[in-house]
This record gives sequence, C-alpha cells and structure tokens, in this order.
Amino acid sequence: MACTSGESSTAEQRSGAATISALHPDVIESHILTRLDGASLGSAAATCSQLHALSSSDHLWSRACRSMWPSSNSPRVSQVISTFPNASRSFFSDSFTASRPPVTAITNSSNGFTKIQEAVTTEIISAVDLFYGEDLMLSKVIETETETGWFLCSPFRVDLLDPKEAVRTEVSYRDDTCHNMVERLRLSWIVIDPAAKRAVNVASRRAVSVRRHWLTGEVEARFPMVVSGGERGTAAEAAVCGAVVTWGVSDGGEMNVREVSLQIEDMDGTHLNGRDSLVILKRALEGKRVKANVEEEEKSYEEFMKEKEERKERKARVEGRLDMLCVGLATLAFAGLFGLFVFWRWH
Repeated sequence: MACTSGESSTAEQRSGAATISALHPDVIESHILTRLDGASLGSAAATCSQLHALSSSDHLWSRACRSMWPSSNSPRVSQVISTFPNASRSFFSDSFTASRPPVTAITNSSNGFTKIQEAVTTEIISAVDLFYGEDLMLSKVIETETETGWFLCSPFRVDLLDPKEAVRTEVSYRDDTCHNMVERLRLSWIVIDPAAKRAVNVASRRAVSVRRHWLTGEVEARFPMVVSGGERGTAAEAAVCGAVVTWGVSDGGEMNVREVSLQIEDMDGTHLNGRDSLVILKRALEGKRVKANVEEEEKSYEEFMKEKEERKERKARVEGRLDMLCVGLATLAFAGLFGLFVFWRWH
C-alpha cells in the first residue's frame, strides 16, 4: 500500500494500485497509527501530507508518551505537558532525543560557570521510569523547588524515595545478575521545566556500570549523562548528571530498590550546589536535540572520566611540588635559625 497524493495518487488509483488514501481517516488513526510507538509515529508523519495531518493528533502522541514513560501520565506532568508548544508531541521530541549544548560558554563567575542572568523556574519536575526488559520496576514523579537559599547553596541532590521506602521487584540476585542488568536495565530521568516548557532526559539510555558492593552487598547501577558546562580548561568545562539506582539484596536473594538519586558533579569530582546545577540543567534543556546514541553517550562518559583522572594527577603533581618547596623553605629556615643560635652561643 502506497502513501501518495495529488496527480500521482490519481494515476495509481486508475492503474488499480492501492493507496493509503483509499482508507477512511478514522480507520488509519484508530487501527494503524495507534499501534505505532513514538519513533514510528514520527516517521509516518514525514511520509506524506495525509499521514502528517492524522499524526498531529495529541491523543496519539499522549498515548506514545504514556507507553514509553508511564510517569508522564501523572496529573501534574500531564498538566505541564499540555502547556508545551505542541503538547505531547513537543514533550516526546524533547525527551526522546539527546541534548547537545554548545561546547563552550561565556563565563563571568570565579568557578567557571555562567551566572544565571535571568529568573529561572521556581521548580523542576523529575519524571522517572525504571524498566528491566519490558517490565516496569518503578515509576514516580517528584517536584523540587529551586528558589530558596537552602537549595541554591546546598549540594544538589534529588532523591526519589524516602529513606525508609523500598520498592519490591521480581528480580533475584544470581551470579550473572549484574551482567544481565547492564543489558536489560533502562532508566529515564526526565527533568521538566514548567516555566520554559521544555524537558530533557538526563540519564544515559543504558547502565554504564552495575556492581555489587563487597561490604554491604547492595547492587548499584549508574546512568550518567555528560553535559558541557562552562569555560574550557576549568573544572566546569563538563559536568556529569549522575543518576544512580541502588538495590538491597536479602539473604534469599530478593532485590528491592532502596535508592534512586540524581546528583551533578564537575571534572574535579565536586558535587555541585543547586545554583550551579541549575546552570547545567538549563543548558541541557536548551541544547540542540539530536538522535540519541548509546555508543556516543558511553564514549562521552569515558572521555569525561579520563579527563577527570588526568586533572587529579596534574593536581597531585602540583601539590607534590608545593609540598617539596615548603619542605625546602622550612629546612632553610631551620638551618638559618640554627646558624644564628650557634653564632649567638659562641659570641
């Protein structure tokens, strides 16, 4: 069946070829387009003007969003999505793609981060969904206010679960569990700015590492996303949004999700405060959107960790030289004082 329009459609109809226009629009929308996921729906919309018009229905895009990110069905998130320029379609486009902010930024602050010149949102919303294969492990929405002095000056951290809260899962720990989790885990941590009407997924599409702690027995999965931050050559040149999921493992091997958190750190390994984290998140929200690529995400993180280690080594060498200089100066000072003492003693 072909998707045609205009003269070509008329010619094919005369020749007996089947076209999409032969179907009633309600049949196309209700029985064909509703079966497509968001990516396929976008491809169909680019095929011809008829499918483009039919695919513009917010009902279809809302359904695609709920299917991929169940947390988007929450009343609060649904209300915010309705304010986006193209509602659910805009939200899907923002969240499904990857953000690529400019590599460099004009800075006017001592730590290398661009100061926020205009008022930012008073809150950010985190819509989080954790899948193991096709099974939904966790889906939750949390709102974080961003204008108090406590938030702006304290280390940025968003915790999805309360300290005593745990989420049961159907996964049991075995020798190959960590390896399987790397392949099957999928986390989306979508940060939504209600004021800017934008959203961005700040978690990597696949776990970079899944490890079991040798002492506590907890299993930890990391989903880092590297975002360019500030002035080149500073610790703020790049930052990583670190989404971490921690499972507790019972004696019987039962695994329960105990912690899901998001923090942002610079290239020195320093956890950023709320003010600087907002700069990073704002750049990610406003960045150019490109097709998400798992290999590129992992490569960016490897480069970030390599540069982080090199900065640590350079800092250690500089500190070592300073230590040697201080020891030398102290030795000279001691020798000078000892010489004066001897001179005073004998004269």
